[in-house]
Amino acid sequence: MKILVNKEVFIKSWSLAERSAGTSGSMNIFSTIKMRADMEEVELQATDIKTSIICKAGGVTVLEAGDAVIPLKGVSDLFKKAGSPEFTIHIDGGHAVMTSGKSRYKFSTYPVGDFPKLPSSEGGSFFCSLPAAKLMSAVERGTLCASSGDEYPQYLSSAYFEMERGALNIVSTDKRRLALCRTEVTEGSESEPMLLPMKGLKEILRVLGMIDSSLEIKILYDESQAYFAAEGLEFAIRKVESKFPAYAKILPASHSTSVDIEKSSLLSAIERVDVVVRDYNRTVLVNLAQNGECTLTGRAREFGEAVENIPCISDGEALFIGFNTRFFYDAVKALDEPTARLLFNGQDGHMAVRSSGTDSFLCLVAPVELSKEEMETSSPDLGVDVL
Repeated sequence: MKILVNKEVFIKSWSLAERSAGTSGSMNIFSTIKMRADMEEVELQATDIKTSIICKAGGVTVLEAGDAVIPLKGVSDLFKKAGSPEFTIHIDGGHAVMTSGKSRYKFSTYPVGDFPKLPSSEGGSFFCSLPAAKLMSAVERGTLCASSGDEYPQYLSSAYFEMERGALNIVSTDKRRLALCRTEVTEGSESEPMLLPMKGLKEILRVLGMIDSSLEIKILYDESQAYFAAEGLEFAIRKVESKFPAYAKILPASHSTSVDIEKSSLLSAIERVDVVVRDYNRTVLVNLAQNGECTLTGRAREFGEAVENIPCISDGEALFIGFNTRFFYDAVKALDEPTARLLFNGQDGHMAVRSSGTDSFLCLVAPVELSKEEMETSSPDLGVDVL
């Protein structure tokens, strides 16, 4: 195989594949990229077992067709730091020569037969399609409440993808919170829901951030994989074999108190309260009186007290309730409208955070299980289970 490479264009494709491979500091078949070149195009393949990517390489002129498996360690830096805007790579018999201007570099490649066969969406079932920008926003918000580590049960570190009445629902929970993002799709089918791991979804977010936001992404699936495909790109994530809770049963059908409040003012107030309580109990007390004002209070024995008064429009019962500051902040920050709507069902019910102008996003946050008197003298638990 012999190719002529335009460095600036090629590195964008190479970087897309590189992050989907195994650890670049390792020396094994998963820390490689398979390059397949015919006289029409060059294809890059990479995998870390749980995810895989197949993408077309830009900026490459094929001089001799062929296949090669290129190690990432060292070689990737050579490509990125090449001293000339173009360089050639000639691979023959497991040995490669890279020529960049007057410089030459030699490295070994892996046998092509050692590279694993990657899953393919060919023959897969259609789930839905939507623009990359919409999918990226939906994944970011719908996975808000998933745990970042490998949790058990597995659904805690995964997100639930469901097609419902022509829209894509992405849902996540860590038992104390639940996030639901609903997005209209270009096209969808009534399909079996699927559960996808957060590690793979973080990678698809990275991929979506590197491609044209207007590209149409087609989501497909088979028994073991979910596929995110666009022109010149296919990313696969191994599905999680676990059951997601029946989340629809806990979605609020009514409320006893509602509050409309400016998003930016609320976020700033929560941040300032958190400065006081973050090393103590990380709890913000919310006092909703029927006077058009929301009062946030935070207390820490060794530090002091913060009190924030924010104008709001409230309706229903007066309420005193507590929440974890980080959970509260993250839920409000995820809104895409300037006004936050907070819905409550009494002191023991969870808070529903949503935009006042749309139902595209909902976050449920469980309250801290303490009375007002206990809040003054005790360090509370983080909260009760949502699910």
